Amino acid sequence: MPEQKQARLAFIGCGGFATASIFPQIPLIPEIDLVAVCDIVKEKAERNARNFGARRVYTDLHEMLDKEELDGVFVIGPAPQQYELAPEVLQRGIPVYVEKPSANTSAEAKELAELAEANGTWGQVGFMKRFADPYAIAQEIISRPEFGPIHLIKCKFGQGPYPQIWGIDSAKRAMLIGQLCHIFDLIRFFGGDVKTVQAMFHQATDTQFAYAVNLRFASGALGQLDVNSLEDKQGFRDITEILEVIGLETHLICEDKIGVRYQPKEDWTKATPHAGRYEYVWRPGWTSLARSSITFGYTGEVRHFAQRCLGLVEGGPDLWDSYKSLQIGEAIYDSSHGAGEVTIED
Repeated sequence: MPEQKQARLAFIGCGGFATASIFPQIPLIPEIDLVAVCDIVKEKAERNARNFGARRVYTDLHEMLDKEELDGVFVIGPAPQQYELAPEVLQRGIPVYVEKPSANTSAEAKELAELAEANGTWGQVGFMKRFADPYAIAQEIISRPEFGPIHLIKCKFGQGPYPQIWGIDSAKRAMLIGQLCHIFDLIRFFGGDVKTVQAMFHQATDTQFAYAVNLRFASGALGQLDVNSLEDKQGFRDITEILEVIGLETHLICEDKIGVRYQPKEDWTKATPHAGRYEYVWRPGWTSLARSSITFGYTGEVRHFAQRCLGLVEGGPDLWDSYKSLQIGEAIYDSSHGAGEVTIED
């Protein structure tokens, strides 16, 4: 058997999200050699090195980058921190992985994408939904010739109250940046770039509000978004997420990342032509959900970064995708606060 190729990777940031969601993927991915971890709080770096197998610990990122020979670096923290620290990696020509979004604004996200290109490297952004089982299944289905062109994409995302974060001036703007960037990337994953946005806004409290959005994709397809922090009791615990992709006489629905329903053009039985409709259904069993980090995409996104660092795969959600996702959020905010229809520039 040939020896397993491993990417020499390191982490900058050993905080709560990284420790709970990204570090635990390391033991599941044979392509990763975790060389070092870095955090300004030495105890956090030591804890994660001990728990996830890193060989060396640093509290100064420059020292780590000077001493270690690395194929890629995870820089994980709040968006403003990523915008500050990721350039330290990119300027050395080393690929970087940052969480979504890469920065607080599309202008800052564009700076990072351009910096990566100027230094002959690239960055991946943690849009893990692209790697989640339901959306991988849906993407495979719509790529079949039988599905045909997409004409309409509808997405509903609801949660409980959303807080003001990252120095952003309001919760109603913060949710578009910190949470809904995931949804904006998801609709682009299926429908391509968004060209125009028309949005309305309704607010019940400072942290509970809704956006109703009409979109036109560059392809000519239409989109509708219902995104809100009204309908559920507790933010980040109670989540509603439904994606519907509609072709011509065919459609599919992804429900809460644990189910897919697909109606093909042809009925799969002729026994009861008077009754319909006829759908295929996918829903994971408990054995799949027990490995939820795989089902929901965290393992896949981390493995993709390692494999791309090794030159084994191409593409994936990158720094430009973060820029385009933030553009959509900014257009929705502007449109719903007086700008009317907004055209998103290339």
